[in-house]
Amino acid sequence: MRDAIATAGIALVTFMLCVLAPLRPLSGDTVPGRIGGAVVRCAGDFDLEHVDWVRTETAHDRLFYWLQRDEAGEHTSVFGPAPAAVMAVALLAFGDGDRIDDDTLRRRERGVAAVLLAIATVLLVLAARARVTLPRALLAGAVCTLSFAGAGTLGQGLWQATTALPALTGALATLAWRDRRPRLALATPALLLLAVMLRPTMAPLVLGIGITWARGTPDRRSWLIATVAALVLVAPLIVYNAIHLWSPLPLGQWNANARATQHVFSLADATTGVAGLLVSPARGLLWFAPIVIVGTVLGMRNASYRWIAGGIVLQILAMGMFYLWHGGQAFGPRFLTEATWVGTWLALGTELTARRWLLGVAITVTILVGSLALWRYRPEQWEFPRRPEAHPSLFWNVVDSPIPATFTDPPRGAVRAYDSPPVNGLACERGQLRSY
Repeated sequence: MRDAIATAGIALVTFMLCVLAPLRPLSGDTVPGRIGGAVVRCAGDFDLEHVDWVRTETAHDRLFYWLQRDEAGEHTSVFGPAPAAVMAVALLAFGDGDRIDDDTLRRRERGVAAVLLAIATVLLVLAARARVTLPRALLAGAVCTLSFAGAGTLGQGLWQATTALPALTGALATLAWRDRRPRLALATPALLLLAVMLRPTMAPLVLGIGITWARGTPDRRSWLIATVAALVLVAPLIVYNAIHLWSPLPLGQWNANARATQHVFSLADATTGVAGLLVSPARGLLWFAPIVIVGTVLGMRNASYRWIAGGIVLQILAMGMFYLWHGGQAFGPRFLTEATWVGTWLALGTELTARRWLLGVAITVTILVGSLALWRYRPEQWEFPRRPEAHPSLFWNVVDSPIPATFTDPPRGAVRAYDSPPVNGLACERGQLRSY
């Protein structure tokens, strides 16, 4: 009973933190999920061309970076159908003849994101509770929620990672309880595969967790059951990908990046990218979530967790080779959000131990910086005036960097989503969405 009350409490706190923070603009990555939910409710499919301002762009053969003309002849999100599908749940009362203003749409989106983050936090606490005391498990969940990768980012909108995070933490939970509840671990591969199908960029991290599961599962019957469960769970996504991408795999993001560059991943970028993800003032884990570095080092020193920690290392290496390693409009290393949750679990949710002062410093920095993301950060404060993508040296400027910039007064004005026009809202009219 005490565990149930405590986990319900942290879920409620997580939700409230997300929805009580100032409503602010986010990256354009959240746009297709938000408007996609309205499209699903109004038109019954995922074709974003039902929105008039999207149709205006496609009529001139222009594509937003989050938009693709797929093999089914529709204009769909490169991030897949999941964000739009979960957003549609928050718009059940929206249909033909209805209107919804942009502010309400944003708040509904954030409410869905808050629920998903609360679920992920609860599952992380359960994963930790398999190995540590309740207070320490709650601490692990709280640090994840209060990190830059928690309420301040993933809990503010329907990023692709927001929809995938509960599957990842669910996989951790089922794996962590394997010794006492062996049947739960049969679901681990299914949840890991679902996480990758929803968020392909976390594949290196998932590989490490998957190898840990495989090494502890020798019997063929368990492998068969787990394989069948995994295929059944992701079957709808496989069908969707086959129709829209002519592939069972979620290749939307790869295709979008291939439109922009010939070298999506390059060894030539690895040194700068890896260093940037680890120590740069604009994106480094050392500044934004040092608890991940502590957890990874501890995991690498323990045979039971070595492959999971290795997955974090692989994730850093893979994202370091990505030509946009810095993640565009982001507070902290956005491509390491999932690694942040897993690294925090290694540091605080397992029996691994480190010096108290080291844990204390890492926890404090992670929470304080994450709180800036929740209460103070807006992209206009650092990203947009400086355009660091065009001026890479800015990623290494200690004084002029995102964390100090959060202490400046944020710009005034209406809350708008970037990479979309400034509309007041959307109206559903016979299967089409008209902006007003």
